[in-house]
Amino acid sequence: MLVSHTSRIPRKKVALVVLDALVCALALVFAIALRLGWINGAGYIGDHVVAILISWAVFLTAFYVCGLYEADRLLSLSKTLTSALLAVSLGAMVVAAIFYAVYLEERAIGRGIFIGFTVFAFVGVMLTRLMYMGATRRGFLAQRCLIIGTSQEARRVIDLVHRHPHAGLKILGIIHCGAEREAVGKFVEDYPVLGSIEALNKFVDLYNIDRLILAASIDFEPVLLQRLRSFRYRGLALVDFVALYEELAQEIPLDYINDEWLFMASMNNSRFHVRRLKRLTDVLAAFIGLVLTAPLFLVAAILVKLTSKGPCLYRQERLGRDSEPFMVLKFRTMRVDAESASGPVWATEDDPRITWIGKWFRKFRVDEIPQLWNVLRGDMSLVGPRPERPVFIKKLSEKIPFYSERLLVPPGVTGWAQVMHPYAASIEESRRKLEYDLYYIKHMSFLLDVFIMLKTVKTILFGRERSVKKPPAKSPAAEAEEIKTEMLFFNPGAKQTNAPAAGNSNTKANG
Repeated sequence: MLVSHTSRIPRKKVALVVLDALVCALALVFAIALRLGWINGAGYIGDHVVAILISWAVFLTAFYVCGLYEADRLLSLSKTLTSALLAVSLGAMVVAAIFYAVYLEERAIGRGIFIGFTVFAFVGVMLTRLMYMGATRRGFLAQRCLIIGTSQEARRVIDLVHRHPHAGLKILGIIHCGAEREAVGKFVEDYPVLGSIEALNKFVDLYNIDRLILAASIDFEPVLLQRLRSFRYRGLALVDFVALYEELAQEIPLDYINDEWLFMASMNNSRFHVRRLKRLTDVLAAFIGLVLTAPLFLVAAILVKLTSKGPCLYRQERLGRDSEPFMVLKFRTMRVDAESASGPVWATEDDPRITWIGKWFRKFRVDEIPQLWNVLRGDMSLVGPRPERPVFIKKLSEKIPFYSERLLVPPGVTGWAQVMHPYAASIEESRRKLEYDLYYIKHMSFLLDVFIMLKTVKTILFGRERSVKKPPAKSPAAEAEEIKTEMLFFNPGAKQTNAPAAGNSNTKANG
């Protein structure tokens, strides 16, 4: 089984980021030249270099926060236009707040120049997106690929590639490695079976192949790897289904991994980040966050007290790293008697137990603010798998393989699963979120934590959940043993004997 050791960043997106950085720089230069002329403009740039750099960085950050690099927006002109408008508007508001709202106007870029910069930046961003769409449709930067495996496994790879057209993978055919020699010359989906594994070298040279995709069962994979090793020394990329799925979907398919894969994945992390940098970042950010949100904290506490009976905060037992229990803090968003009749249950959309102010708190993540104290105490990290209640973890671990892996790292206020998938309200959805958690556990780094925090900011600003993605392809094992969307004993209508105190009633799936 192949285990990729880095999270591959798509080349086209890297090129797009570089283009955006250049476009923003040119937009500033053109705006200054249009207003002051080239000669005076050069002196103006020297006098306002700090303000120019801040504005440039703010706009690039706004592009990311507003989703201008997300795959679905890169392939849709209407979504790109909407995101570009939001990004430029957000960037303009932040820059205006920095220089005008906090009385730094004398250091700011002139208003006329700033308006010109904003317009040029919007036009430039749209032009780069149109270029990107045109290049993608014409196959520029696409990697030429062959699939090696059986027809059944090849279909899963084809389905995965079709669901991620932004990846720029061009499948030219299939090399059959099964016993059915008569498959050669036929088609799997729309792709021809070119030949057997013995003829692979000929087809690699004939089609100038960049990447080989291994689509074989775990048992047969080691035999194929022995034959394919030589192609790695020729510079070809070699990935199996798990590595490809990880690269394109940015999650780990549970049905295709085992303990050996998990052990190899654990070797991928930076020990310095895990043991030193992560904790230092958590303490600094949590302290600053508590100071900055103190006014909001007070307003939220008053609103909770005014809109429903009971305490404004609640404490609930969750499991942290190495299954250590701790009490998580949150603003109360449900009635105090929410679980008095049902016991511990998952919250659902439009849950009647949630107060009206609680719906707004959850929508904009205001209820999570007190967890910054948990981060400061060391119970949690800013980024990680969401902490779950012991009773849920026990039952989910019985139903979902490798669920306990998420307890090997500190839980987080936000996480990769939270920004990539909506709240889980069933076994099937919890399983899907675990696939994202495993991706984070393998790749966790300072840079990934920053990306997740930016995505979280986007969620807070726009107050919306991500739409549910199409479920991943199932393995034969999963098809044979269907995972039901069951509630275990989390049945809202059933009386529970192990229900916690009424004050500990705010339960969201995976936080």
